[in-house]
Amino acid sequence: MVDNNIKDQLHTVEFRREVVKRSDRLMNFFLASYFLLGLIFAFFYDTWLVAIGAGGICLIAYYSVKTILPDSDLYQYVLSAILGVFMAQYIYQMHGLFEMHFTAFIGSAILITYQNWKLQIPMLIVVVSHHATFGYLQNTGLENIYFTQLNSLELETFIIHIILAGGIFFICGLWGYQLKKYNEIQILQSAEMSKLQKEAILSTERKRNEEVLQKSNNELIKSNQELDKFVYSVSHDLRAPLTSMLGLIELSEDGNEDPFIEKNLSLVKASINKLDGFIGDILKYSRNSRLEVMMEEINFKEMLEGIISDHLYMTRYKPIVEIGVEIKNDTVLISDRHRLTVILNNLISNAIRYQNPTSTNPFIKIEIATTTTETIILIKDNGVGIKKEMFSKIFEMFFRVSQSSEGSGLGLYIVKQTIEKLKGIIEIESELGKGTSFTIRLPNTGKLNLETKTERRQVCITA
Repeated sequence: MVDNNIKDQLHTVEFRREVVKRSDRLMNFFLASYFLLGLIFAFFYDTWLVAIGAGGICLIAYYSVKTILPDSDLYQYVLSAILGVFMAQYIYQMHGLFEMHFTAFIGSAILITYQNWKLQIPMLIVVVSHHATFGYLQNTGLENIYFTQLNSLELETFIIHIILAGGIFFICGLWGYQLKKYNEIQILQSAEMSKLQKEAILSTERKRNEEVLQKSNNELIKSNQELDKFVYSVSHDLRAPLTSMLGLIELSEDGNEDPFIEKNLSLVKASINKLDGFIGDILKYSRNSRLEVMMEEINFKEMLEGIISDHLYMTRYKPIVEIGVEIKNDTVLISDRHRLTVILNNLISNAIRYQNPTSTNPFIKIEIATTTTETIILIKDNGVGIKKEMFSKIFEMFFRVSQSSEGSGLGLYIVKQTIEKLKGIIEIESELGKGTSFTIRLPNTGKLNLETKTERRQVCITA
């Protein structure tokens, strides 16, 4: 019993380390973005001293604490306070522009990734202190405070402002706490599931196999149902603050004719969408690892039409990408429709995203052939390609080919895990600068279909 508890604790500690490591990488991106945003404001409002001084001190404080105390989580609390300081810096640089308050809410949402509700406290203290001090100074008539563009901040307005801000920090802290608890529950339930399996084997030797297996199945069904409800709650409620912030930004964009403000609001919106996509990838991985495979007849034509249609408007890819599809159906495939959609969606999206900008005829070729024993899916492109030394790493969790790569680093990891869930394999061939091809082999248990169909179609994706 003691050994099992120790193992559970070790699994939890290892998972927490991976969460912190992943979050630290994300913070490097956001801190650089925050500092750069301050420099952009300084260029237009001549506030270089504040942008370089305050922003530089924030970065030095964060990385100094992280370097001096690498085994402590103190730097995370410093980070929380720093995100609040950046909000104060932007408000000053923008001469009291109201929309700059939203950067504190974005920072609060970012901190959710650490799964530690206490990280919301330093930022809340900074925000309350900043608003109280600067609001008071401006009300006394002191010039060049730049706290708000109003003549003064009434006490009632101040209280409402702090309550709303505190509400957002509370929600973000709550979901950071619940996300941590959810992961701990998942680890404990995985250990419990392993324990139940061992009990089932022992019970078989003691001629009590049926009773133990029935109990194990009931527990597993109950666990899956509870986790399904929790995942739905996380996907809905965790994204709610992000959706609210996106709505506030879009309201700010309406009627705004200042291209500078519009550009910076767009940058903030892109950061929120990036965080939302990251949470979505984590949920996809969670669903794949927990949910049973649901077998049904697969219609590849209908499935690909939907996936390709969803990618028709990836407008930032200027070259025209021609997608050729060839489907050879000697038999029907019986597999999991949702998981196949996830696999194809990820691979086609990557093929479009990483097209070679120097190519005169970028293309993606999709071939699907189904026999009585297996289905072979080939997705080939003439994009930028991948170095051979990267082949063994691209399917690892959070691996990214370079710092400039888009996405969370979970896409190909989810693809491989999903294929393995379907008892299939995936192979890669690629040459740098010439393109990449993925070959997927999935087992087929479907019955023979007398009709043999070969379907072809060409789709062009235009910027």
